[in-house]
Amino acid sequence: MFYKYKIILLLLFMLCYSNIFSQGELQTEREPDNYNINSYGIKLNSNGYGLYYNFSHRLNYRLRNFIESEYNYQKHPKEIKVINPYFDPNSIKKFVFGKTHTVHNIKIGYGYNKMMYEKRDKNSISIHLSGSVGVIIGISKPIYYEIVDSVKYSNNFLIPYTSVYKIDINFQNNPTDIIGKADFTYGLNELKLHPGLYAKLGLQFDFSENVMKTQVLETGVIFDTFFTPIEIMAGQENMFYFNLYIAYHFGKKYDTNLNREYRKEQRRKK
Repeated sequence: MFYKYKIILLLLFMLCYSNIFSQGELQTEREPDNYNINSYGIKLNSNGYGLYYNFSHRLNYRLRNFIESEYNYQKHPKEIKVINPYFDPNSIKKFVFGKTHTVHNIKIGYGYNKMMYEKRDKNSISIHLSGSVGVIIGISKPIYYEIVDSVKYSNNFLIPYTSVYKIDINFQNNPTDIIGKADFTYGLNELKLHPGLYAKLGLQFDFSENVMKTQVLETGVIFDTFFTPIEIMAGQENMFYFNLYIAYHFGKKYDTNLNREYRKEQRRKK
C-alpha cells in the first residue's frame, strides 16, 4: 500500500514541476474579489476509503478557513479475503478470516488553507497547504459468521449445516470452519460508539481551468485517536491510527456580490 502512495506522490510532483516551469496561455479571466467554495470529493486512505465535504471562506488573497466533514470506512492493513475451498463456490462467499468488527467513522473539523504557489497561466496549477483538526465518531458493529456444525455428502458435494455465531479465533483456528459472513442485520443491536479526535495535514493541487470552479487533488497524512480502543481483527485493539490519504474533490466558487469587472466579462462571453 505504501508503495502505491509513493508512486502517486511522485506523479503529483512531476505534474507540479511541469506546470510550474512551463509556459502556457496567460490567465486573462479574473476571479471574484471575495468568494466561498462548496466542494465534494472522494478519499482513498491507507486504511480504507471515504467521502468528503468542505465549505471554505476567503480571509485574504492567500488564506482561507474552512469546515469539513467526512465519512470513512475503516479497514485493517492485514485484511485478506479468503474462501472456504471445501464447499461449492457458488453457494459460499468470500470473507476476511479473523475480522471481528466492521468500523465506520464520521469526522467534523475546522482548518486553514494557505496558497503557496498561485497559477501563473491558464493551464498551470496552484499549490495549497491545508491543515485541520476536529472530532471523530467511530462506529463498530460485530460481525456474525455462518459456522459449520456438520456436513452431509450429496451428489459429489459437501452440504454444510451451519449456525450463526461471532467468530472465536481461539476455537475457529482455520477458515474451513466458516462458510461466510451472516446477514448484515446480525449485530445491529450491538453497535458501539468510539469518540475521538483527529488532525490532518495535506498538500492540495488545484488544476481547474475555470476561475469559478475548483478541481483539486490532495494528499497528506491523518492522525486519529479514539478514547476507547477499536478492534477490527481478533485480539488487536488499537486507539491510535496514522494514515496516508489521497483525495479528489471538486466544487464551485460563489458570492452574491461579484465584482463588476468579472460580471461584465461574463456577459460579454454570452
